[in-house]
Amino acid sequence: NNSLETWKTWSETPLEKRTKIFRNAAKLLQGKWRDRINAATMLNQSKNVFQAEIDSACELIDFFNFNAEYAEKIHHNQPLISPEGVHNYLEYRPLEGFVFAITPFNFTSIAANLPTAPALMGNVSIWKPASSAILPCYYLMKLLEEAGLPGGVINFLPGSGGTVGDPILKNPNLAGVHFTGSTETFQHIWKT
Repeated sequence: NNSLETWKTWSETPLEKRTKIFRNAAKLLQGKWRDRINAATMLNQSKNVFQAEIDSACELIDFFNFNAEYAEKIHHNQPLISPEGVHNYLEYRPLEGFVFAITPFNFTSIAANLPTAPALMGNVSIWKPASSAILPCYYLMKLLEEAGLPGGVINFLPGSGGTVGDPILKNPNLAGVHFTGSTETFQHIWKT
């Protein structure tokens, strides 16, 4: 799916529907997907079972649940002062375009959080995982699909930084970059 076409409907999807998807993802990761995501993390990142459990299960389950809770608090708990004759209100709007999520080689939880946090807020993401950490990210995309995430909301695009990243960074529809990685890579992103 084209992320910009998907944006038209996803950006209008009610927050409650979006948070439900990510809470479903947390439940799936607590259950039937836990061993597969942990094993993929162990294989790709040379983590032992304890390190994988802390990263790819525990921390990511928390990201999905807490992000949903904080998104709801942001949307629903904003008291505004409206003097007589004035009605102040907030309108939350997703970015116009897509978020480019460039994720690290060493943390599955952060790799999943970078494209999903913007998606939770109504944005669409292009997700470029680190080339050495594709396996757990691939399985996380499958988990998100099972959780109910519509196609095109997060677009999984593995590949080298130059081949994948540079054309995306030059795309006029780029609305934001969500990145964790080296200073050198960040400086290249900023310069581009």
